[in-house]
Formats: sequence, structure tokens, C-alpha cells
Amino acid sequence: MGSRGPKAQPTALLKAKGTGNITRMKEDAITNQGKELEWVHNGIPDAPDYLNDGARQVWNQQLWEAQKLFGYISFIDLKVFSEYCYVCSEMDYLKEHSQQRTTTDENGVVRVNPLYVELNKLRKDFMRLSGEFGFTPSSRTRITLQQKDETVVDKYKEF
Repeated sequence: MGSRGPKAQPTALLKAKGTGNITRMKEDAITNQGKELEWVHNGIPDAPDYLNDGARQVWNQQLWEAQKLFGYISFIDLKVFSEYCYVCSEMDYLKEHSQQRTTTDENGVVRVNPLYVELNKLRKDFMRLSGEFGFTPSSRTRITLQQKDETVVDKYKEF
């Protein structure tokens, strides 16, 4: 049986070309690209106005924990993070209101509760978004964070 596909190029060559999947490279993708991101650190940004109270609570709790790790969530991530908070809030609401998995209609036919169906859809969204932010054990193993640099930390104290 012959070899499968072209031989892999060295990582240094891929970096020099600016190609390759940087998420698979061992070094931090942010420093390799030379781009500075503003990290959520030393303070929590205000939740967007469109989030309800439950979503705001998730916003504050999760960002409070995430800000302890420098380089975990940047300000450009906050839009997607607000969707995560919204999904968490909606899941809590549906859990309270869909106690039974099935309902019986007026004809005596047992059907799946529509709220339970929506809850399952939100659970899938929740797991996908949790993986994006490294909130699941398996996704945390794939994350490499920047080391704390005191000059960078001082830069963000004004937030």
C-alpha cells in the first residue's frame, strides 16, 4: 500500500509561509501571529443590556472565574460569550417549566413535551459553546494560555 498524501512540511516552514493550522502547533497561536488581544483581566465588563437577570448572573460568575487566568477570554470573545450566557439562562428557565418529558393531549395521545424538545436543543448549543470557551474538561486540555507578563498585567489595571 502506498503512502497517503504528501509528506508533512516542517512547522518552521509553515510558520514562515504563514500557512498551516496554528491551533495544532505547540506554541501559543497569539504570539506566533504577532497580534495583541485585549484580555478580560482585572475587572469584569458590564453585561449587555439585552441579557436577562439569569444571563447576567452567569455572565458575572463565569467571567469572575475566567479572569483569574490571564489570556482566557478576550474582549472580542464577549459577543459569543453573551450567547453562552443567554443559552444558560434559557436552559434554567426550561428546566423549571418542563418537569415532565411527555404530555397527553386532549385525544389521550402521549406526546413529547415541546418544552423538553427545546431544552434538548439548548443543551446541544450549551455543550458546543462550552467547548468553545474551554468550560468542559476535554476542551481545557486543548487550550494553551499566555504566561502572565507583569508589563501586560499593569497595562490592564486601568479597566
